Amino acid sequence: MPELPTTSSIETAATQSYEEFLEDIKARIRSAQARAARAINAELIDVYWQIGHEILRSQAEEGERRGRGGTKIVERLSADLRSAFPGARGFSVRSLRYMRAFAAAWPEREMLQSGTAALPWAHIMLLLDKLSDRPTRDWYAARATSWSKAELAHHIASRLHEREVAAITNFEQALESDDAEAVQRITRDPVVLDFVKLAEGAKERDLEAALLEDVERFMLALGEGFYFAGRQKSLQVGGEEFILDLLFFHHPTRRFVVIDLKIGPFQAEFAGKMNLYVNAVNEFIAHDEDRATVGFILCADRNEAVAHLTLQGIATPIAVTRYTVGEHGVLMTGEEAQITEGLQEEMEGLRRVEQQVAKFAARRARELAENN
Repeated sequence: MPELPTTSSIETAATQSYEEFLEDIKARIRSAQARAARAINAELIDVYWQIGHEILRSQAEEGERRGRGGTKIVERLSADLRSAFPGARGFSVRSLRYMRAFAAAWPEREMLQSGTAALPWAHIMLLLDKLSDRPTRDWYAARATSWSKAELAHHIASRLHEREVAAITNFEQALESDDAEAVQRITRDPVVLDFVKLAEGAKERDLEAALLEDVERFMLALGEGFYFAGRQKSLQVGGEEFILDLLFFHHPTRRFVVIDLKIGPFQAEFAGKMNLYVNAVNEFIAHDEDRATVGFILCADRNEAVAHLTLQGIATPIAVTRYTVGEHGVLMTGEEAQITEGLQEEMEGLRRVEQQVAKFAARRARELAENN
């Protein structure tokens, strides 16, 4: 006769069922909150662009009429908006000038349908402050939705747009075309390790220790999506022990990445060892569902001709990239990626602000018509 479930087993099952139910509800709420925050942010960015566009138009009209740029419009609009909405933030003279710069930098409203509208306002102000040309701004804007403000500042300061896909690799020969392009995009040359200072005579283990003292910043220097998987990893191959310097997992491309650190310039024999390391990780660590492991050889310098010829004919995917170190790193904070700070407060009365801007534009048009 089958054993009947006990009261305790029924209660345990019910508890587990309720816990799963609760987690599902919590996940739905978080998802709804995230969608709402993104929608609110997009609306806020759209209004800021409209305000900036109206300021530019009014200044141009007054400049044509008076022969100058209409410098008092921003001050007057700021005073009027702060008077009309005393509890709202974001209408200072400085803020309105950012809105004007925003509309001037991206004059087509259609761009709001792209990644720019998904960025927090603080990110957009940073792009305006740090970058002067449209193509470079667009490059960072397209990638910055998953970065915190500090990460965006770091990438701009280290000129990531010039370093991406610059490493010497054999990915085109060792990987399928789509996979090769995806992995090439995660390479950096040089990898900027400006938070590390190495003394004269330092060895590879000193560099490794310095990097792992601040592994979060090292992962940021490598690029988005890297997760630390181990250091000084021991692998037994044919009765011999081989030690990997560093092992990471790159989540977006679903693969392990072996990193071999070298204090000096690249030498051809480095690739032979990396070839063994990559094959060993594929054999003993990676799972069937993981994609092919790749190896990054980080060197202080390299001879490009030697690196290219060395990688020819090697079947495992390997990148040879340089790194730089410095006395001072880029200051990072513990801030989390977030939508605009104080978003709910800024959104209060947003539609009334739109109406106020429309009234201001109509009033300016009447004033200009009366003076003509």
